[in-house]
Amino acid sequence: MSGPAAAPEPPGRGLRPGELSSVALAFGGFFLLLCSYYILRPVRDTMGVQTGVEHLHWLFTGTFVFTLVTVPLFGAVVKRVRRARLLPAVYGFVIANLLGFAAAFAAGAGTAAAAAFFIWLSVFNLFVVSLFWSKVSDSFSTEQSHRLYGYIAAGGTVGALAGPALTAALARHVDTAVLLLCSAALLAAAALCLSGLRRGAPRAGDEAAARPIGGAILAGVSLTLKLPNLRAIALLVICYSAVSTVLYVELADAVGRRYADSGVRTAFFAGIDLTVNALTLTLQLLGTRRIVQRSGLRAALSLVPALVLTGLTLLTAWRGALPLAAVQTLHRAGDYALMRPGREMIYTTVNAESRYKAKNFIDTAVYRANDAASAWLVALLRGAGLDAVALLGLPAALLWLLTGFRVGRRHDRHEPT
Repeated sequence: MSGPAAAPEPPGRGLRPGELSSVALAFGGFFLLLCSYYILRPVRDTMGVQTGVEHLHWLFTGTFVFTLVTVPLFGAVVKRVRRARLLPAVYGFVIANLLGFAAAFAAGAGTAAAAAFFIWLSVFNLFVVSLFWSKVSDSFSTEQSHRLYGYIAAGGTVGALAGPALTAALARHVDTAVLLLCSAALLAAAALCLSGLRRGAPRAGDEAAARPIGGAILAGVSLTLKLPNLRAIALLVICYSAVSTVLYVELADAVGRRYADSGVRTAFFAGIDLTVNALTLTLQLLGTRRIVQRSGLRAALSLVPALVLTGLTLLTAWRGALPLAAVQTLHRAGDYALMRPGREMIYTTVNAESRYKAKNFIDTAVYRANDAASAWLVALLRGAGLDAVALLGLPAALLWLLTGFRVGRRHDRHEPT
């Protein structure tokens, strides 16, 4: 953005002149993107339960292997495709995949297709969301991110409310293929919105959006290992995904034992999604900006793991579908409202190659590698009759808390709020 510097604004103020159109496009794009995904998430969870809880670690392993194959392919695309065309190209490919799955399910595909869809969605939902935030980080400065990311994230939450609401209403009445077609249409609309976003103020070391980013295909790996900010984000993701995997497996087991009908299971998972996203929206509109601007990123990145640590401690004494769903709701809502926007604020301080390649590597390969490792560890613990919540969930949550506070404090010391 060019022009004379604006006069200092009160720290609590949100939108400023000239920002409405960009925020509206980002809000709308995230709304459509997460509405598209959350139509499918309950379907994926139901397919996971149908394969059997004892096989979930194989699904997580398949997801990780597929991620390892996909990351270098994405790196090659980032190297060669202009940044302005990158998001439409990737989203178009995902839409084509959705149409293919819709055709397969309409033809009566069985368990193998269900497992393939579980793995595919688990990978590509990370790619499309990661690419969304890369595009947004290109379009807003660090200072703007502190004021505006809560609002933009709220757009995704509204979409994440609409998606499971549609699935809960339709799951008992329409085929899975119809849900996939609805999701594909929404994703196409999201791509149109995001294509309208323009780059913000240039950053040192950035290349013009008219040219590809270039660099090595696997530069995301070396950048993540080299830069302290990126290593810290990777550790936050590892801790978060370890807790997520523990809760997911325990909840899938509890739901599978409590509900025999697949339609009822889908509706139950959709109900969890609705609750998560209603709580997330409330936090994003009322809390994210206030917490970051008044207490700093150290508060935003440590509050959620502190609450989740408390919830996991309670689960060691009281286990069941409903208490597990309650802790997972807190875990996911806190991530969407505070942890994820907080991590994205850190990405505004790095260059374009880090925002696209390293971010994608962390959001996909690191995330899914830890998913797979955690799933196997959970399976081993459960197979030995041990408590995965106490032996894996609690230590991961404690490390998450300590890392979040340290990373947030370092950001607060170096970046203006």
